[in-house]
Amino acid sequence: MNFASKWRIDLSRELSVHYSSHPEVVMVCLGGSPTKGISDAYSDLDIVVYWNELDEEWIKAEPLKKAIGLERTDLLSMAPGTFVESYHINGLKIDFGHGTMEMWKEWTSSLLEELNADPGLIGMVGGFLDSIPFYGEALCTEWKNRLRNYPDDLAREVLKRNMGFFVEGYLVHQCLERGDHLAYQDGMCTMLKRLVSITAALNRRYYSAAEPRWLDYEIGLMKVKPENLTCENIQWMLDNPGKESEAMLFVLLDEVLTLIQEQFPEMEEKIANRRKRMAKLVVEPCENRPSIP
Repeated sequence: MNFASKWRIDLSRELSVHYSSHPEVVMVCLGGSPTKGISDAYSDLDIVVYWNELDEEWIKAEPLKKAIGLERTDLLSMAPGTFVESYHINGLKIDFGHGTMEMWKEWTSSLLEELNADPGLIGMVGGFLDSIPFYGEALCTEWKNRLRNYPDDLAREVLKRNMGFFVEGYLVHQCLERGDHLAYQDGMCTMLKRLVSITAALNRRYYSAAEPRWLDYEIGLMKVKPENLTCENIQWMLDNPGKESEAMLFVLLDEVLTLIQEQFPEMEEKIANRRKRMAKLVVEPCENRPSIP
């Protein structure tokens, strides 16, 4: 727990008092980098207020301005029945998200019971599991105990969602060598994010690389992973476009496929077919018109 995280937690706790006093509020939690102990000078505050019944008028009346004179800089409604308030103090951005427990139950049910492997839902639950409660501690503990059981079927859905890969040679030959540098980097990032998302699922971690924040922290918590899946290697591949980076990427891919096969033996045939198909479709030059049988 570093210094930047500690004072952010203390400040969040002080500000949260002005929300937990409302009779319809049942839980207030801090998420993000402070809860992991890895904040820096650019880390903001993400505080979520959970309601039985949302008091829209109370929120619109600027609660922190009334309580301590802090001017709000923005108020957004991301979905019906939800709000995000933003405040800025000397470069520090503070967000208060508001939603109902009914909505929270719908979202978590969609993920865990309906197996909706939406990256946003996965990231939301992961953030909650790492959160620090300032109010409603017993309710928070109850929910954390309920959510820690990451279903195998959800892991399978995450695998299915992230099993689309480019074939070897596409990034170098069809992108980089033709001057399509943005396509190369986009393809490299897409592949890496899918490999990280799969690895997280194999570790039953609620982490989505669709928004790849705190990657070094998350990879460090994953016990089941390719030996070379490190932030240093990911950075090297992004900084050094070319054949060596693509080769390293496909070594990682092969190791991830092996890990999937070890955890889910029923997918052995599917993995074998995927490997055969990708080997068959390796990008090769075609200088002359091929003959048609």
